Amino acid sequence: MKKSCLLMSLVIAMPCAFAQDAAVPSRAEIAAKLRGVEADDLRDSVLNGFYEVSIGSRVGYVSVDGRYLFEGELYDLVASENVTEKSRAAARVDLLAKVPREDMIIFSPKDRPVEHTITVFTDVDCGYCRQFHREIDKVVALGIEVHYLSYPRTGPATESWDKAEKVWCAADRNAALTEAKLGGHVPELACTDNPVASDYELGHLVGVTGTPSIYAADGTHIGGYLPPQQLLETLEGLGL
Repeated sequence: MKKSCLLMSLVIAMPCAFAQDAAVPSRAEIAAKLRGVEADDLRDSVLNGFYEVSIGSRVGYVSVDGRYLFEGELYDLVASENVTEKSRAAARVDLLAKVPREDMIIFSPKDRPVEHTITVFTDVDCGYCRQFHREIDKVVALGIEVHYLSYPRTGPATESWDKAEKVWCAADRNAALTEAKLGGHVPELACTDNPVASDYELGHLVGVTGTPSIYAADGTHIGGYLPPQQLLETLEGLGL
């Protein structure tokens, strides 16, 4: 009799336990488990049973029951596309759109309309950044407008960081950047009201790992240095 009572209690308790396990947590509950993530950061995913979650341009996938999380490349073999990179690109567009035009150093075509726009995270002392800038006239002559943001690779309180701030503080930032990149004079004027720190932080969110880091208007990471004509062909290949 005692055995049957014990068995009955387990049978009665089990449905309650399963019901509790089967309860799907809300997005807010799942987000609470993930550092720096809000409920709105969890979006429906093409992967059944998983939400897509992003912090900046970092993209991962978390199961709808909040148990599993992974970060990696998700490919659609039918559409032949990288689903994860597509989401990263969209996130980059949103991040870069928040930068006011006046907080960039812009080199723009003078005698022809702008046909393409790129954002370039740059370091005054980076060799390939200097090579890219040596050809800046050829780049803009192809109808490409260049939006420069600062990303001193050595980080705060370093010589490269100091140079980036002084370039920004110059009366003619375009001329000062050109002079600094070609190994010439760096202005001595310093100012506290400069966007170098915010550019650097934005670079981390966008996913910059080296300089120059070039992004197309649709958020595609083109990569590092490319000769002007190859850069144009890459942009045209993206349909931009």
